Amino acid sequence: MTANKNELRNSIAELAQMNVSLNKKGGPSRSKKLFQQILIQEQEILKYFELPNTPYNQGLLRFNSIPWDKEIDDIISILHKEKEVQINKNAVNDIDILIEAKKSNRDPMFILPQLGIETHVYTLFVYNNILMFGQDEPVNILNELKLANNYEILNITGRMHSTVDWLEKSEDTIKSLEQRGLKYIREYADEIKKQLNSWGKI
Repeated sequence: MTANKNELRNSIAELAQMNVSLNKKGGPSRSKKLFQQILIQEQEILKYFELPNTPYNQGLLRFNSIPWDKEIDDIISILHKEKEVQINKNAVNDIDILIEAKKSNRDPMFILPQLGIETHVYTLFVYNNILMFGQDEPVNILNELKLANNYEILNITGRMHSTVDWLEKSEDTIKSLEQRGLKYIREYADEIKKQLNSWGKI
């Protein structure tokens, strides 16, 4: 993303136009391709400001109408302020963020992006089932989240959630991930098996 302010304005104006077009088409379900383009554009703008892709930050870039130039400049000012807030937040220890998140029962969709962690079925499981229920110390949970924040691991754990093929060699799959350092993969696998069993799929 360029640092040129005019190009930044144009990028936001283009994003607004796409939002308006999407609304006219009937929303994301009516035009998935356009919605994906919007998400990509949002991500590029937020990346420029070094902001996490949280629902709040996304909301700053959602439009129901075409904004005036002054409105676009106001949005840019807000994003700059949010960047400063984020810089200050980053000074807070990640473990403290998890401790506070558990105390205040914060939504993982806000917390995980702050930590640079993908919101994925496995990381959400760790957050909701291990952190929120106090099953382990925050330092161990943070290590797990960072370890799992890997394309290959997320791909494997994602397939475990969406298919039943892995069940033929479930123990091999679990052990291979344990060997890579995952501490809660067995609990995750057990949870999936319970769900499949309740649905009559196994």
